Amino acid sequence: RQILEATPLLESFGNAKTVRNDNSSRFGKFVEIFLEDGLICGAITSQYLLEKSRVVFQAQSERNYHIFYEMLAGLPSQQRQRYFLQGAETYYYLNQGGNCEIPGKDDAEDFRRLLNTMEVLNFSVDEQNSIFRILSSVLHLGNVYFEKYETDCQEVATVVSATEIRTVAELLQVSPEGLQKAITFKVTETQREKIFTPLTVESAVDARDAIAKTLYSLLFSWLTDRINKLVYPRQEALSIAILDIYGFEDLNFNSFEQLCINYANEYLQFFFNRIVFQEEQEEYIREQIEWKEIPFSDNQPCIDLISQKPYGILRILDDQSCFPQATDHTFLQKCHYHHGTNPLYTKPKMPLPEFTIKHYAGKVTYQVHKFLDKNYDQVRQDVLDLFLSSRTKVVANLFFGHAQVMARQRSLMRRSSTRTRRYKAPTVAARFQQSLLELVERMERCNPFFVRCIKPNNKKEPGLFEADVVKTQLRYSGILETIRIRKEGYPIRIPFLVFIDRCPGTAGWALPSRPGDTTELVGALGAASRPHPCSQLFLKEQLYQALESKRCRAHHLAALTLQRYARTFFIKRRFRSLRRKIVLLQSRARGYLARQRYRRMRRTLIKFRSLVHIYVNRRRYLKVRNQHGECPIPVLRRQELTRREVVDVTHLEIPAELMGLLEAAAGERVNAGCVVLVPPPALQPDPQLTLPLDINDYPMAKYVRGHFQEPAFGMLTAPLKAPLTRLDEELCHEALSLFQLILRFMGDPGLGGPQETLFGNYIVQKGLSVPGLRDELLAQAANQVWRNTNVNNEERGWLLLATCLSAFSPSAAFDKYLLKFVSDYAFAGYKPVCQRKLMQAMARSQLGAAAARTFPPSLLEWTANRRQASMALDLHCFNGEGSGVLGTELVRCLAVGRGLAEGWRGWSVAMKAGAQWAELAGHDYVLDLVSDLE
Repeated sequence: RQILEATPLLESFGNAKTVRNDNSSRFGKFVEIFLEDGLICGAITSQYLLEKSRVVFQAQSERNYHIFYEMLAGLPSQQRQRYFLQGAETYYYLNQGGNCEIPGKDDAEDFRRLLNTMEVLNFSVDEQNSIFRILSSVLHLGNVYFEKYETDCQEVATVVSATEIRTVAELLQVSPEGLQKAITFKVTETQREKIFTPLTVESAVDARDAIAKTLYSLLFSWLTDRINKLVYPRQEALSIAILDIYGFEDLNFNSFEQLCINYANEYLQFFFNRIVFQEEQEEYIREQIEWKEIPFSDNQPCIDLISQKPYGILRILDDQSCFPQATDHTFLQKCHYHHGTNPLYTKPKMPLPEFTIKHYAGKVTYQVHKFLDKNYDQVRQDVLDLFLSSRTKVVANLFFGHAQVMARQRSLMRRSSTRTRRYKAPTVAARFQQSLLELVERMERCNPFFVRCIKPNNKKEPGLFEADVVKTQLRYSGILETIRIRKEGYPIRIPFLVFIDRCPGTAGWALPSRPGDTTELVGALGAASRPHPCSQLFLKEQLYQALESKRCRAHHLAALTLQRYARTFFIKRRFRSLRRKIVLLQSRARGYLARQRYRRMRRTLIKFRSLVHIYVNRRRYLKVRNQHGECPIPVLRRQELTRREVVDVTHLEIPAELMGLLEAAAGERVNAGCVVLVPPPALQPDPQLTLPLDINDYPMAKYVRGHFQEPAFGMLTAPLKAPLTRLDEELCHEALSLFQLILRFMGDPGLGGPQETLFGNYIVQKGLSVPGLRDELLAQAANQVWRNTNVNNEERGWLLLATCLSAFSPSAAFDKYLLKFVSDYAFAGYKPVCQRKLMQAMARSQLGAAAARTFPPSLLEWTANRRQASMALDLHCFNGEGSGVLGTELVRCLAVGRGLAEGWRGWSVAMKAGAQWAELAGHDYVLDLVSDLE
């Protein structure tokens, strides 16, 4: 189980989204599985050339390693705050590709799977915490920016903001001053002192990126070693090894990593050619079989061009890495000088920093920018000393192990040197060549089987087979030549006795009585009682020629010849049979699909014609009614209501009490003339009502994942089977009934005028009377306006949502998510209306004065919400003066306006209805008096 569980860990840390693959392995894996008595008893994983540059740079449409995005998506908010983490888009190391998500990949779920893997592999809580600290520090390092300033007549780099430096130092438990010096200064040690030389901006960026790559590389190596120690077998056993190596790459920008990757593929192709072509033909020659040698492309010259001493491209790169004054340009000029006449090497026609190599898979152009930096890739001693002093055990151990490896390498180099010379650190190219040679040596000791992965298309789309793309891959991978040599040769090797027992025994054939006697076998072949699939005379001649050779090989060669031609016939016959069946199956399938398409087109055409007839008849009907003098306004209103209808909702049940109220309100004009439009007064914006600074951290999708029962959000046209949010069992039935009312309110074409207001207030009253349903009610309304395809239906939903917010506010767990949703997706003018209501409720909640209304909104509020306008109340004082005052804090506004800035408390508001007075308590809402009166 531990061996299987280790796979997700290595996938997350070693795989990334590339231009051609959403889960590409950016390092070579060699997994050796050990068997004992037919059971797996252990395994070990070897890695080759982790693509460290991906940590700091990604091309367009690519991602960094999966672990970063999974960590940001899956970590709880408390842990994210501990590591000072935000969204993936805010980090330079993660957003360069322009796409931080992969369709169909759930990073949060993969992170939970990763945590389970760590538990199975016995990673302690402190070790997990250290891993996430290192990953977080890499992300924060990428956000360390520099600017130029001039000192001593030279431009040097300075850190723009020290916040990220302090964050990284806090995460890795090192000195902030030491970390900043490691990034912006170069240390030169003499016998007497250390000299700190300030770096330029470009060099500081390189130093920053080098630390980030080193942290990630050491962490990855530590994880690999940790897994190997856990699952390594305790004793020697048989093994099955699996090599998962990166494929040939030809990108828009090919750098040092692509050269190493393609060199590895070139070398493995050479190994493949030697196994399949060369050894195959050598075996035919040893068997003295008549054979015409088949030529194949030998890629040894290309391997020599890249790696042969002393002037291979990688050898030149290693030599240039030893000279302090060497640059990428001098490296390129050396390559041009030594290989300019090589037919496999091409210089650019223009003076560009690039060269082209003709690989077995085709020509690839490499850009030499930063070749030397990537090849050197050594940790400076001052950086090593800084992280060795880390108070985090895992970080200190990572760099302590790296320091020991470097010390051993220095010792070996000094001992192997025959003359005094400066220590030459091993380069990436040298280490990669050595590991590749070790890999091939291990493969030569095994019995290899090759599996070639072929991409059907370059668009990463299912069901798309591009013949040219597949043919190109087959050609440059040597598959076509392999098929040809197998076809011309003897691909099947069955022992002669087994072959005779299988095939000729049923035809009355018999084995020779003596090893040297071939007459009996040839005679049996010619006197077969039934026709043989192959020409008997031809087989007889072939067998006779074979048997005339040395007597010790008679049986073997006869079997080879018979197998070759007999199997060819059977394979051809089987191919023709399969082809006939496939053609029949295709014809039936195409006929079925054509009939299905015809039926769909017929239904669509009928539906379209019916809609056209409805439209034409309605226009004709309205024209006739207008000619007879009837007012067209009710007809237009009916058309507006009809356009709201998405599906038929009139069959949905509504409570009997609501039905009675609707029937009583039908045809009546309640409070006619009590609401009028007035010129808007000059309003001053409230500076305290501003969007929260962290509003972007509260997308509705995050709330859906955390609080909905099912992670689905969007308009529904059928009643719910279960509430959207997690509710108590006794509230579930109420929630389902409430959703039917919302569907009816938004889509009923017969609902308008006073009935509409009454119906909406009935829904709002449900939220007022049952506080536990408020978040569910707001979530249902928001769900129905998201991706609503009917504009009028969506507008009615936003009207209901604004009216609900006039009466009560969402809970503290939901308010910011709803505010973010409203700010991004509100319909037309409902954005400022809903924003103001939500922010006022959140402000009152912070002051401890949050409360819901007593009554549903009044006609004044419905009209204001519908027109997205402000409300004005006609207020009269006892001295006969009158004033129009906005808002609910009537007393404070009026008192302050009359100079009572300090002593306004104690005054009250009352409403007179006929001869009856109604007093307003201090904590009541003014508009509840109006609603109560209505």
